Amino acid sequence: MKRIRYLSLLVMLLCSITTWGQDDFNPVDPPEPGMAPRKLVLKAEPAEGGSVYGAGRYIPETTVGLRVSAATGYVFDKWTDGDGNTVSSAGSFNFVKNDRDEILTAHFKFSPSNPSEPGDPSLLQYFRLTLAAEKGGSVSGGGRYQSNTTVSLNASCEEGYIFVNWTNQAGDTVSSARSFKYTTTAANETLTAHFKFDPSSPSEPADPVLRHNVKVSTEDGGTVSTTATRLLEGTSCTVKATANEGYRFLGWYVADTLFTSLLEFSYTMEKKDIHFVARFEFNPYNPGEPQMPEDNKYAFYMMTVIGKPGDVLDVPLYITTLDTLCDMSFQLTFPQDIKPDLSSVLVNEKAKGYTVSYTAVSDTCYLFSLVGGMLAPGNTQLLRFNVSVPDDYTTGMSERTKINQVSVCETDGTRLTASTRNGRIAVYKRGDTNGDNLVNVTDVMNMVTFVLEEKTDVFIEEVSDMNDDDVFNVTDAMGIATVLLEE
Repeated sequence: MKRIRYLSLLVMLLCSITTWGQDDFNPVDPPEPGMAPRKLVLKAEPAEGGSVYGAGRYIPETTVGLRVSAATGYVFDKWTDGDGNTVSSAGSFNFVKNDRDEILTAHFKFSPSNPSEPGDPSLLQYFRLTLAAEKGGSVSGGGRYQSNTTVSLNASCEEGYIFVNWTNQAGDTVSSARSFKYTTTAANETLTAHFKFDPSSPSEPADPVLRHNVKVSTEDGGTVSTTATRLLEGTSCTVKATANEGYRFLGWYVADTLFTSLLEFSYTMEKKDIHFVARFEFNPYNPGEPQMPEDNKYAFYMMTVIGKPGDVLDVPLYITTLDTLCDMSFQLTFPQDIKPDLSSVLVNEKAKGYTVSYTAVSDTCYLFSLVGGMLAPGNTQLLRFNVSVPDDYTTGMSERTKINQVSVCETDGTRLTASTRNGRIAVYKRGDTNGDNLVNVTDVMNMVTFVLEEKTDVFIEEVSDMNDDDVFNVTDAMGIATVLLEE
């Protein structure tokens, strides 16, 4: 009865979500549990060694399921507490929360499976360089890069603004140059470009209608520039794109339509504003990223897909090629009890003319053969298919989908193998927003925090949409609370 009263109070708090956040959890008259939740902070050492799951705020004596996922080239070692004492040597274990804020650290060891791989872990790790722009301009050059990579960054000013400087997260000035070369570090970073409103002739009348705006932008992978941002009809400017290391230029687009594949071109202003978007493709030449290995011309790779018991999951298989390919074959091995629907296999339209066949090698392994077609060089999704997760499948599991026995045929008949990167299928309970294999009050609080657009340690979208409307809001938090009331 006390638990029902407590959850009812939580539902009332959710109804006032506009003024309530995770750090405000402080009911006026909590009949249960009698003690305030205390923080459990999880860290990874080194940070690039893997991911940790289960952090949050818990009522003392709550049993919390903790787990780790080691990054490529690392193995899990142990968990330690704030005093350095070993808590557990198991990657997944149940931890009983104490009556205080606590920090647990998951330790990983660098242990590449291939002894020929480089010894520096940073060579196998890519970090996100995020660029932001204050009002008055736009930026380009962000993306995923290895540490110690020289990256070209560029800031473009809008009409009436001048560039001030670039700063990092700490507010320190990184550069006062609008365009400069930046050397990345072994961490995710954010750099912000600052601008100042400074019209050259504020007393001048507004531009005539015959003058229009030229805007250039990009998301990741390179820099863009234009020699003018506002032009009279019939006058011209030069638009230019430059790809950063690990990316290749795909083209300039206007409203999702390819305008030109030239890196640099001259544009003559027509009768309206125009916005050019440069697109780049992440395509690193590095053995740590199987999209484009150094020692092989071809790479097959899969991603992690996430779902809950009873779901039908869409599983893609990707391929990167340096040359045109003809016939190919490979084996895919799936987790026990998760069955692929081979009748659902769809081949990408870029893989022209292939006939696909498959043979069961075992209960979990299938041999795929693609013959009679041709695949042009590039990085593309080769095929996709569905897999079914049983209703009674054990949750909290993340198991590999393996690729092996790869054979590809070049146009001259030469047969070669390829690099591979395995994927994973992760299954969680419906409503388990933080992936700790429990559905409890913490998941409700995690959902509310996410809805309020505050930072969450972990939020698993695939199992958090309680009413399947593709929107995360109070209704989903109420749905989790309803599950708890029904237990």
